[in-house]
Amino acid sequence: MDRRAYVLIVLVFASLLGAQESQPNVLFIAVDDLRPELGCYGNTAVKSPCIDRLATQGVTFTRAYCQQAICMASRASLMSGLRPNYRRLYNCDSLQNLAPDVLTLNRHFETHGYRIWASGKIYHHSEDHRREFGDRRVEAKTEAVGRGYLDEKSIQTVHDYIQYYREVRKQDSSGRGPAYEAPDVPDKAYKDGLMTDLAVAQLARFKGADRPFFMAVGYAKPHLPFNAPKQYWDLYDAETLACASNPFQAKSVSEYFKYNFGELRNYAGIPKGNKAFSDGLCRTLKHGYYACVSYVDAQIGRLLDALQTHGLDRNTIVVLWGDHGWKLGEHDMWCKHTLYEIDNHVPLLIKVPGAQYQSGATRALVEFVDIYPTLCELTGLPLPGHLQGTSFVPVLKDLNRPWKRAALSVYPARNRTDPEKVVMGYSLKTDRYRYTEWIHENSGKLLARDLFDHQGDAQENQCIARDPKYQGLMNELSQCLDRGRGWKAIGREVCP
Repeated sequence: MDRRAYVLIVLVFASLLGAQESQPNVLFIAVDDLRPELGCYGNTAVKSPCIDRLATQGVTFTRAYCQQAICMASRASLMSGLRPNYRRLYNCDSLQNLAPDVLTLNRHFETHGYRIWASGKIYHHSEDHRREFGDRRVEAKTEAVGRGYLDEKSIQTVHDYIQYYREVRKQDSSGRGPAYEAPDVPDKAYKDGLMTDLAVAQLARFKGADRPFFMAVGYAKPHLPFNAPKQYWDLYDAETLACASNPFQAKSVSEYFKYNFGELRNYAGIPKGNKAFSDGLCRTLKHGYYACVSYVDAQIGRLLDALQTHGLDRNTIVVLWGDHGWKLGEHDMWCKHTLYEIDNHVPLLIKVPGAQYQSGATRALVEFVDIYPTLCELTGLPLPGHLQGTSFVPVLKDLNRPWKRAALSVYPARNRTDPEKVVMGYSLKTDRYRYTEWIHENSGKLLARDLFDHQGDAQENQCIARDPKYQGLMNELSQCLDRGRGWKAIGREVCP
């Protein structure tokens, strides 16, 4: 071989090797039911020092939105890069059934040479976890019973509930028991703590690897039941926690916003039917939610510390997201499952190594479907043609630059599994307004409209859609929403 040809081959190989070594890793952290109620989002009552530390090192998106306020569809949408109204992701079936041909985020990275590792809840359905990760996903197995109970009284309640559901309700209890518990146990007694042990050990194995990694860690808390070690409950005094300041349905809102939050009412000790909650119960539930947030915050801190210990933080993108918002008594409701702002507004933090990327908070409107293309651009991967979001890498370089004019969320308010009966809510969040249209999916008939002005009503306590003076504005928003339902135009359109 000619010497110059040999040198050229060596240089090309070295160049490729250098590019591979410089390609960043991805630590992808999902948190179930985490609303943006954290110190870095301005809530001083919540103790979240580790997430707050991440916020100082990266970018906090103060106006990020999920595509649907339910874990199944939100995760399927984010991981596939599709909006929920495509392939009927909104009906919450598995991706394996609804979109088996779509290249998901994790498989895209694996296809391009990344080592994949996962633990916890990334997708909702077990068949999706098996299909997407196979033996690259490690399950954290603890002694917890049912939906994660360790306390003896809680476990007895689980057994009582199993019998009650079978005999009275003729169905499965799905391992439910009390809505909360606070046993004096170590962090790893629950799955989230043990999963962190596994992830920390895996990070040590990734040190010095010949390929970059994509590590997905999915925390279960603060999802119900609010079970966390006693030390995290002890961080708070329930008597000092305030109940929601707007425990009532918004005035003049359409019927499609009403929801009886059966997800919580099906737990032991929670009033059934339409019965109201006492202030004491509200504070206790809020106490449990906050305790779970602090518990997960501590686990995330351990992950971030491990990254630094092994020198991986210098070349690892960290993405932290909560799959949707959550109500803690606002609008006389709990849980998610509506198109109120509080259900769709989500925490999103990203830390990217490199001097060209800024740190701080941005008010840029972004959506979860934007995460897939953003990670592709940050790592130099090609963009799959099916993606329906927009990379927000330019925002990471300039936090104040003009960006999307709107974010689109959906929710099926009626019978999401029967295409003939689905009433779909399409909700547009602009700089100032949240505008929602309720449409019979099969016929296309417009059934109702709702409008909130966040400039004077950030909590969405007064729907103004019935006021004649807003009809012109709603027509403008409707035109923007029509373009948004086609997804390609959403973002840069001029919306009020």
